[in-house]
Amino acid sequence: MINKILPYNLVQNKSYTGFKSAQQPVVLQKEQDNDINAAVCVQIPTLIAYMNNINFLQNIEIKYFNTLPADKMQQKYALLAAEQAKELAGREFEPNQELSWIEELPKTQLKRLDEIYALADTLKQNGGGKLGIIGIGGSRHTIENMLSLFGLSDKAVFLSAVTPEDEEAFVKKLGDKNTAAIMVASKSGTTLEPSTDFDYVRKVMGDSFTNYICITDKDENKSKLRKLANEKGYKCAIIHDGCGGRFGAFDDHTLIALAYCGLPKNDMERLLAASLKAQKRFLNPDFKSNPALQRAAFNSECVKSGKQNQYDYYFGDRFEGTTLWNTQLKKESHKSLYKVSGDLVGPAFLHNSTESDLDEGNTTSFYTFNAIKNNGSEAYKSYNALLNGSLKAYCQRHPVSLVQLKDLSPESIAEFIELKHFETIYTGMMLRAMNNTQNNKAEKPETLPEVLQPHVNIYKKEVNKILNA
Repeated sequence: MINKILPYNLVQNKSYTGFKSAQQPVVLQKEQDNDINAAVCVQIPTLIAYMNNINFLQNIEIKYFNTLPADKMQQKYALLAAEQAKELAGREFEPNQELSWIEELPKTQLKRLDEIYALADTLKQNGGGKLGIIGIGGSRHTIENMLSLFGLSDKAVFLSAVTPEDEEAFVKKLGDKNTAAIMVASKSGTTLEPSTDFDYVRKVMGDSFTNYICITDKDENKSKLRKLANEKGYKCAIIHDGCGGRFGAFDDHTLIALAYCGLPKNDMERLLAASLKAQKRFLNPDFKSNPALQRAAFNSECVKSGKQNQYDYYFGDRFEGTTLWNTQLKKESHKSLYKVSGDLVGPAFLHNSTESDLDEGNTTSFYTFNAIKNNGSEAYKSYNALLNGSLKAYCQRHPVSLVQLKDLSPESIAEFIELKHFETIYTGMMLRAMNNTQNNKAEKPETLPEVLQPHVNIYKKEVNKILNA
């Protein structure tokens, strides 16, 4: 039997004994449990409020520490959160909203599974060697994330840099060039980095190489890359309208890469079906039933309480591809609403970040720990000690949330991806709504800033001036 006193936990999928006053922290006890989840301080109204709603997600468990208790969080944010969910749902099928990744994309891709796998199979006709992926931003990071989570990262190599040394190294990493395949992803086909890199690779591999596939706009009048592919006879697939960049986790570039690298078709079907199911749940305006709204409320509460530095930390190398994707997701979506301080994979961050994170002068940070649940066996003793010891240390000083995947099944991965998508959208919407209220503004944007990235063109214009000088 273990007794511990820890900060408030908003959502707890455990059975406990030892309740005391609703106004005071309580020591909760649970037998045969050796981690921080064994006992967490809650208020009785918090426990009651969530007693019938503990299983929000089938495959993701979410907990909160050192922040508002659940009943206070609901009281403060439920109405605001519901307004954002209704607004997002109302925009979903409207033109020019860049929201086709919600419902429309997974439904479309479920119907195209045979086509996606047929394309992947044509790329394997010469032996199915390494997949070389040329792309930048969401055209790269979405693939890195999914390959990493599915344990397929060793099947692919990436190129975004434009130096001759990096391009040469990329070709060497492909190994046997006769069995390799090359994917280039660019919506317009005019982005400098993938255009430069693909030109180099074509010079090395030759125009007659049969294993090129271009993922781009379906209309050659809108895509220089599509026009080139049509002229040269390269294989093609689509970056769908309204779901490019960081929200393209289930678009063709990612799914074809997964299929080529070995994800079974049945698993992809499960992935897309779970994505669609999770999206419907995350569009629900009911605060108690929608963990994406709760995550957005936690983030908003932290920011509005002066916690301007946000960190996502991951426990396990399977999250290596998640770091740059989720950092891009937050930075491009939230812009200057607060400071996204980047994502790190642990336990390495414990040796390069904790000294500043846990310094008593650090009063402006909040954290999310991301992990994969395990069976608590002796083999996981060190891992669980690192996770739970770090969590205890951090939540004594900062607001912290814990997001745990049940496993690495297609269902868990799909829920995790969609949770990040919707949490990001709702956080930006809620913070903007609160800022508008504070500044007596009532207007709503034509398109949500969370799905746009206009400032990227600032650096592109300056680069093009130099290139064209």
